[in-house]
Amino acid sequence: MKKQLTLLALVLAAGGLRALAHDAWVDALGGPVYKIFYGHKQPEPYSATKVTSIKVLDTMQKPIKYTKAEIPGGLALTPSTKPALFALEYDNGYWVKVNGESQNVRKSAMPTGTDASHPLKFSKTMLSWASWMAKPLGQRIEFVPVGLRAMPKAGSTMKLHLLLDGKPLAGQMVENNSNEKGPKTDANGDVTVTVLKGINRYATDKDIMQTTDPDAQRLSLTAALVFVAK
Repeated sequence: MKKQLTLLALVLAAGGLRALAHDAWVDALGGPVYKIFYGHKQPEPYSATKVTSIKVLDTMQKPIKYTKAEIPGGLALTPSTKPALFALEYDNGYWVKVNGESQNVRKSAMPTGTDASHPLKFSKTMLSWASWMAKPLGQRIEFVPVGLRAMPKAGSTMKLHLLLDGKPLAGQMVENNSNEKGPKTDANGDVTVTVLKGINRYATDKDIMQTTDPDAQRLSLTAALVFVAK
């Protein structure tokens, strides 16, 4: 992994990877230390300062104290007791394209740049099931499981409800583990997905054009829901 992160760091420095269509999430296979991952097909190195909000909740939805530590390529968490869910927010900063390559700078610092954007990532990682997880947590964009009574089983289907600012979000393609394909949410913001054995990382990207921020004409929001199915 260390060699992989080093290689990816060199690629990032050269501007060879897109800043968008990436997720940020807590590794569901962790414990007692849980790494925070950022990436698309593979985890990539990132600055720990980009993780802007962390919530660690137990099965009763009570906050759990935790410690965080910077590690090579990112950040790791150590909860004080057994967690049930992690809720994460990640601000990937401002990006523009220069000669076809993405640069992590504001439009005002690179006036000749194009496609100015500001990516924000939201994710939930479920480690165990509790009924309150079937309700929104209030993230800007988020998936909410529908009709579950236990953790999803491999080979089963499950319904997800997608919300943007608390309202159903229709017509969004939902991928799993960055496979870049999947079903779309219906008019009610609902989608039925097939659960895979092992890690499932359902995600969607929503671009919002805006005029209020001179450094980013496009706000790029990403929602992810992560869990392990047996």
